[in-house]
Amino acid sequence: MSIFVGKQASFRFLWFGQMFANLGDILYVVCLIKLIFDATGSVTYMSLVPFFNTFSALISGLLAPLVINKYKLKSILFFSQSGKTLLLLALCLTTTVFNDGWLFWIYLLICFISFLDGWASPARNALVPSLVEKRKLVKINSLLSISDQIVQLVAWPIGSILLVAMGAAKILWLTFILYVLSTALMGLIKHVTNQQTQIEQSRMDALKEGWRIIWDSKQLRTISFMNILETFANGVWIAAILFVYVAEALNKGESWWGLINGSFFAGMLFGGLLIYRFSHILEKKLGKTILWSTCSLIAITFLFGTTSIPWFALFVSFLFGLPQMARDVAETTIIQQSAREQLLAKVYSARGTLIFGAFGISSLVMGWITESFGVRTTYMAATGLFICSFSVALIGKKYLFLNTIEKRG
Repeated sequence: MSIFVGKQASFRFLWFGQMFANLGDILYVVCLIKLIFDATGSVTYMSLVPFFNTFSALISGLLAPLVINKYKLKSILFFSQSGKTLLLLALCLTTTVFNDGWLFWIYLLICFISFLDGWASPARNALVPSLVEKRKLVKINSLLSISDQIVQLVAWPIGSILLVAMGAAKILWLTFILYVLSTALMGLIKHVTNQQTQIEQSRMDALKEGWRIIWDSKQLRTISFMNILETFANGVWIAAILFVYVAEALNKGESWWGLINGSFFAGMLFGGLLIYRFSHILEKKLGKTILWSTCSLIAITFLFGTTSIPWFALFVSFLFGLPQMARDVAETTIIQQSAREQLLAKVYSARGTLIFGAFGISSLVMGWITESFGVRTTYMAATGLFICSFSVALIGKKYLFLNTIEKRG
């Protein structure tokens, strides 16, 4: 029975449960974008999918500290995933009679699913450091990122193929099955918390705690300013914008939409393998990794936005994944060192609120720029935002390069 109570077994349940959830999330987005585009033919309506996703998760992230104060992280993770599964079942049933008159109900269910995910994400990320050894944290983060990219590498091209072969409504039912498997694995996690007795807090103090930790750490503050700018820039990588990019800039069809996404995640996968192999080097240079990765993203975004050659776009998309992965692992490791368990979940909820807010606005703005001025202008705007982020990194370089930060809690 020890296999079911050990930290290693619980980490595996978390790991594979998240893989099934990630696979379902991708297929879910692919299906919804296709259904809405077929019903409306509008880029703006397609862009509302990530907008409602991020707006709902933003509200959820603001309220998450109240839930984190009251319940154990494992319980939050399990019950939020269970709720997502039930809501997806409702979405599957709704799409069987889908037409543009059902758009309101589709968007409403999207909001509820994202709202629950806003509770699950900080709990999930905060559980990782307590289930693995500290000296293996960079390696484990790269391993988790590798598995995420494998899922995404497979899901986007296969999702595009299945979309043509089966239709969006049937793929939604496959997504429901994946959510059921994820929920079951999350329920098997056994987590013995080291959490100390909570000091009595007002609701306002609980809501502000994660934000206070970020603000008091100059390193986390610098990273957060960069995250906001980069998240605005990354709005150009949402599926709806890429859908238009493939059609207008490359003059290709839906299969290339999947190939471009797959190439990006292949680059992330390759980057993850490099980081896993050289994790002992990266863990000593987390700040430098973030700085130079951001610098690389400037040139890569510019090249991607200006090319009309499909195979070159695939190659540049692959290149984008390398620095993106290195930066993500470095940032994740720094954040996980900032606080212990319950407080770490609040840090993640605050950070998630920043990112969801920026991404939600970016989805609408980038969709509007694409529809009004063309998709190439959108990528030039993203390049400018990466330049601003790199400038922030240069200004706060002495904080970014700190090797350690004080752990709160």
